[in-house]
Amino acid sequence: MRPRFVMPRDFAKQIAKSPPGALTALLLVSVVAQMIASGVALPPVARGALISLPIGLICGWLWAVFNVSRHASLTPISPYWDWIFAVPPAVALAAGLAGWSTQNSPAAFAIFLALFVGLSLAAKTLERVDAANDAPSIGRMLGTAVLMYFAPVGVWVLRGKILRVTARSDDVALIT
Repeated sequence: MRPRFVMPRDFAKQIAKSPPGALTALLLVSVVAQMIASGVALPPVARGALISLPIGLICGWLWAVFNVSRHASLTPISPYWDWIFAVPPAVALAAGLAGWSTQNSPAAFAIFLALFVGLSLAAKTLERVDAANDAPSIGRMLGTAVLMYFAPVGVWVLRGKILRVTARSDDVALIT
């Protein structure tokens, strides 16, 4: 039996529609693991994985929201921005492997900058697709971005909006 290839859009829908408790639990477990391991000398691979895990979870959720929102939009949105969501965990992993500091350093700035760009893309696309008139206010986009930044809370608060947009992406797929 051949394994079924899952398209990125379907994978993004699965992540976006997943229960909010799952992401919250994964984030809390990864942060607790980081705190426990902070006093232990770890091999570089383990240190890099522990540093990049919570950032990767958040960026994966942001990518899923962006991808589903992009597919639900009636106006075309460039798919070439998907790579930005892989940058923060990749830089965090590289920093952990190389032993670089992730506090007040160029690596921390690169992580924050890529996270900021990905966060703003995901929030703007989600709000634009969810808005009835296709022109959300800056306040709504900023509020959504703040909720996405604080993912353990945002995943709960934005769940209804994300599910509406996910359902809309199914409708748009039928139209096109």
